[in-house]
Order: sequence, then structure tokens, then C-alpha cells
Amino acid sequence: MWAAKSVTGVALPFAANACLDKFGSSTTFRAWTVTTLLTSLLSLPFMKPRIPVSPSASARRLDLRFLRLAAFWTLQAGNIIQSFGYFLPSTYLPSYLTTTVGLSRTMGTMLVSLFNATSIVGGICMGMLCDRFAVSNILLLSSIGSALSVFLLWGMASSPESGSPQTAIALLTLFSIFYGFFAGGFSSTWSGVIKQIKRDSSTSLETGLVFGLLAGGRGIGNVISGPLSTALIKQGSLSGSQTDSARTGFSTQYGTLILFTGITAVFGAWSWMWGYISSGVRCASR
Repeated sequence: MWAAKSVTGVALPFAANACLDKFGSSTTFRAWTVTTLLTSLLSLPFMKPRIPVSPSASARRLDLRFLRLAAFWTLQAGNIIQSFGYFLPSTYLPSYLTTTVGLSRTMGTMLVSLFNATSIVGGICMGMLCDRFAVSNILLLSSIGSALSVFLLWGMASSPESGSPQTAIALLTLFSIFYGFFAGGFSSTWSGVIKQIKRDSSTSLETGLVFGLLAGGRGIGNVISGPLSTALIKQGSLSGSQTDSARTGFSTQYGTLILFTGITAVFGAWSWMWGYISSGVRCASR
């Protein structure tokens, strides 16, 4: 399911770019709002449970005892923190290419499309790995892969004045591939998260509710990352001075935003970190 959502993202950047060029931002956003509303309403009649509800079934009391589990909150914390930075590359990569690297907006659109394409593969692979291994280890894999691609690829892409534009294009293309694979597959770990919580819970688990809370946590990061990213852009370069011949991405006005994206990617593995810290404390207390 999470891989399928990225299929739309492969073609959508090109369609959005064409609409923005032809109709402007106001008309495009209004059309997108209407399209989203209509497609959502038309899909509602087809959303049915797998097993029909028995007419004689009595309403069951909602069990919220899983909210007392440390496992749920550590996994949810990593989910929210990761979402603070997850949406920033697809939002700012096109403008980074035009203002810093000096490439066309079409190239930025292609990289966003590439990011979504590799998210399809990443979503499938991360989901399959969660079926075989502990979800905390898969979250660690996703987080490390995402962070390294941000720090070593996006962060090292320079402007044409300080290096070859081909090098910058190559680095940002690799960034779109690897970040799309590792970060784009993060949501596919939710099935493993639910399985982990169910294993730690001694009661029946409302899997739909847990799934909704995880999606809501990701939504929190999505909303907050908007105004937060504006503040990060205003903060500017990590070096304190921005030049036209910035040698790396960290030296541009996007430097603080790139650093923030990498750090939030690392903390997507907070559940693994918490488990490691907790085991160390237990060993030290013996």
C-alpha cells in the first residue's frame, strides 16, 4: 500500500510543474484541492471491511491499554521526529537546484520524481524485511541510510562556481535514489511496529487505532515542518556567511535545513537507541 502511494508521486511532479507554468499557483492549488476532494469522495463507497460485520455482534469496548507501553511511545517518538525532516527534501530540492546549483526547474522536478520512484522499491523492501526481522533493526537501517545520504550526498553538492556542475548533478541524483529508498520506505515499517506492540501487549490490540495514531504522528511532523523549515532557511549557512561559490550544501542558505533533515533522520531509530540505552543501564545496575 505504501509503495503504491509513491506511484502517483512519479508523474505528479511533472503535472504540477506544467500546471504551475500554464495556470499559475492560485489556479493550480484550487484545482488540486477540488481534485483531492472529489477523488476522496468517490473512493468512499469502495472502502469496506474484509469481513462483513455480523448483525448480532455487540459493540466492544475500546482497549487503550497499549498506550501504557513504553514500546509504543518510543516507536511513535521516532516516527514523529523522522517526519519533521522527511518532507523537506522533496519540498526544497527543486529550489536548491535552481538557486544554488544553477540548474533548471525541470531537473528538480525529475529528481523529485526519481525520489518517489525509488520510494516504491524502498517501501516494498522495508515491508518485507519487517516480516523477517525485528522492527527496531529495520528502523535503524532506514534511519542510517537516510542520514548518510543527506550528509554525504545532499550536504556535499556544491555550486558550479566551486566545482563541476556534473558532480553536483551526480551527487543529487544519488541522493534522490538513496534517500527515496531508505526514507521513503520508513512508513512501511508500521506493520512491524504494530506487530511489536502486539507482542508486548497482553491484551487484544486495536490495530486500526494504532495505525491511525502512527499516521497522525506523521501528520504532526508534516504540519510542523512547514513553518519550521522557513525558520531554518532564514538561519542560513552553517558557516555563518553565504557566498555564491559555496563549496558544499552546508555552506549555502540551505545548510541548517540540510543538517536538521539529517539529524531527524537519525532519530527515526529512537526505539533502537532507547533499547540500547536501556540494556546498557540494566547491565550497569547488576
